[in-house]
Amino acid sequence: MRQNRFAARLAVCATIAASGLGASASAAVFTYNPSLGTLPQAQGWAFSGSYNAPMSVAGGTLTYGPTTVSGTTYWEAEQPDALNFNTDSASIEARIRLNGAGFGNFSGFRRGGFSLYLVDDAGRWIIAELGDNTISLGNDNNRTSDPSASFDLTDDFHTVRLEAGPSGSRLYVDGILKLSLGLGSGAAAGAAGSWGEPTILTRAIQTEVQSVIYIPAPGAAGLLLASAIGIRRRRN
Repeated sequence: MRQNRFAARLAVCATIAASGLGASASAAVFTYNPSLGTLPQAQGWAFSGSYNAPMSVAGGTLTYGPTTVSGTTYWEAEQPDALNFNTDSASIEARIRLNGAGFGNFSGFRRGGFSLYLVDDAGRWIIAELGDNTISLGNDNNRTSDPSASFDLTDDFHTVRLEAGPSGSRLYVDGILKLSLGLGSGAAAGAAGSWGEPTILTRAIQTEVQSVIYIPAPGAAGLLLASAIGIRRRRN
């Protein structure tokens, strides 16, 4: 049932032999490539927000905004196979540039104008919330005591990568580890990766996205990411 329901959302599906294990690992990889000239919905991502902010695709970039504090603007892909962060890993990364993306404590809740989110089938989860000049990780509802760091996401495009697995979570910017945190629990179960502005507590004037890759399979991550980069370069 679940396999059939989400089969249309698969951007790439590959089987890679696991080195030294004599077995194979199956990976469903979800990508968004604006250079194709289409919105995420046309490339297998479900629009799960409540507010369809103005958006366009041109020159290999998705541009959307302004978003609003009265609605949400985000996309989601769901893994058709079981995912358990006690034993499995997943990652989601986006190449982004922000303008007017809020970040701060709002009525006792810390929220950012752009987010990356991972959750497994047991409801273990982690969220990276980003503003113009701040990055953070969160594993509870208010998140005010969770780690954050300064980083300018307005000056140029940067690749922000969120990972989750048995050792917790890690947040990288341009390949450099910035933050780490244990996973939260009790979220709505269902393996998924999502990105965009999923909160009604803050907003962004303009968000630009050049790529998104969601990989819920650790053994395949390096090879499939390299393949995706190669395809992007050939199209450019």
